[in-house]
Amino acid sequence: MGAIYKKYEERGGQPVFRARQPERFSRLLQELYQLAGSDDYVRDMQIYGKLVELLTLLMEESWHPGTVRVTHGKKQNLQEIKEYLDTHFAEKITLDDLSAKFYINKFYLTRVFKEQFGQPVTNYLVQLRITQAKRMLRFTDRSIEAIAQDCGLNDANYFSRLFKKVEGVPPGEYRRQW
Repeated sequence: MGAIYKKYEERGGQPVFRARQPERFSRLLQELYQLAGSDDYVRDMQIYGKLVELLTLLMEESWHPGTVRVTHGKKQNLQEIKEYLDTHFAEKITLDDLSAKFYINKFYLTRVFKEQFGQPVTNYLVQLRITQAKRMLRFTDRSIEAIAQDCGLNDANYFSRLFKKVEGVPPGEYRRQW
């Protein structure tokens, strides 16, 4: 049932809603209550059927395809992910790592992170690393290789290419400008 609800929520289902037809819910709940007190030999199957009917009604009433909403809980989770990236950017971080750590589908994470913060997770992480590298290039005399390591990029050549792509100049030239 958890997987169904998660899929439902990812596709725009709302965990809290106002029923358009509250009398249908009342009727179903009343029928469930009556079935629970009966000793009919098919009672369990009837209860199961009513629960399925109730779940179906809940989904019909609350699911609005095409509207993916980031609920407060999801916003909080995204904020936690952003804060985690802010403090752990120097570590090796993958989308798989984040999705496992925060119990969120990596494709869903990619989509809602961009909706919430205006850029994909990977771009945000690169931005953090390059910003830290720029600080270190300006205010320390550490080698470019050491700075690359400190920013979570173990390959100095890749770091230099990435830095040039983002800043327009290689790290050594950036340092000389300051």
